[in-house]
Amino acid sequence: MYDIAAFTTDCRDFRGNVVYAAELAARLGANLSGVFQLPAQTPEWDFAPPALAAELMAIWREQIFAAERAGEAFARFAAAHGVGASAWHVAEGATIDVLENAALWHDLIVLERTPEFAWQDLGTVTLRVGVPCLVVPTEATGARFDTIAIAWNGSPEAARALHAAMPLLRLAARRVLIDGSASAPTVARCWDPARDVAAYLAEYDLPVTRLRIAADGAHAGEELLALAANASADLLVMGAWGRTRFSEWIFGGATRHVLAQARLPVLLRH
Repeated sequence: MYDIAAFTTDCRDFRGNVVYAAELAARLGANLSGVFQLPAQTPEWDFAPPALAAELMAIWREQIFAAERAGEAFARFAAAHGVGASAWHVAEGATIDVLENAALWHDLIVLERTPEFAWQDLGTVTLRVGVPCLVVPTEATGARFDTIAIAWNGSPEAARALHAAMPLLRLAARRVLIDGSASAPTVARCWDPARDVAAYLAEYDLPVTRLRIAADGAHAGEELLALAANASADLLVMGAWGRTRFSEWIFGGATRHVLAQARLPVLLRH
C-alpha cells in the first residue's frame, strides 16, 4: 500500500477515519491523500433570478476557496501524525463518482460509517471502486493492529481481501482465521489449487489461530462479528458481496450485517 486516500466531507476538523488513515499511512510509510467532497451544484440555480444565482455562485466559490485553503492544515495534520508525504484534493460531485476517481490513484480508501454515510452507501462503494476499502466506525479510536481477524470462506472475494491485507497482517502480533470454508457453497471452477490458507500464510511467517464458523445465511455476519470480538480483534478482513448484491439483500448476507453493525474497522474487497 503506497497511496492511501481518506475520504471526508469536513475540511475544518480532521478526525475519525482521517486520523485512522494518517496513523496507518505512518505505520506503512505510505503517502496519504485527503479527499474532500463538495456536493454538485444544484440544477435549480440555472432557473433562479440573476441576482439570486449570482449570490449562490459567490457562496459556492467561497466554499471551494475555503476547502482548497484547508490543504495547508491537512499537510500539518499529516506531518504531525508522522506521514512523510501528503496531498489534499477537493472534488465536486456525487460520492461514488468522487471515490471511483480517487480509486484510480490509490491502493486503499479509508471511509467512515456515519448515519449520513450508512451501510447502503458503503456497500455501493465497495462494489464499484475496484480497490480495497477500509470502513472505520465512528466510535473507533486509533489504528491498532495487535490482533487482526480474517474471515475466510474460500471465495475469490475472500482471497482478494486477504492479498490486499498482507501489509497489515505483517503489522499484527496475532492473526485469527475465522474459517467458514467448510460450509461455503460449492462453486465450479476451471482451476482450483485447493490450498490451505493457514499454510499459505505460514509460508510468509504469518501464523494464524484458526476458529471455525458454522453459521450461514442471515446469521453468518452476526457470528463473524461475535468471534472477532471474542478474539479482541482490532481489524476484520473480509471479502465483500460474495453473491450478487440483490441476493445479499434478500438473505440478509454477512456483508450487509457487518457493514451495518461492526464496531471495529473492517477491510473489505469485492
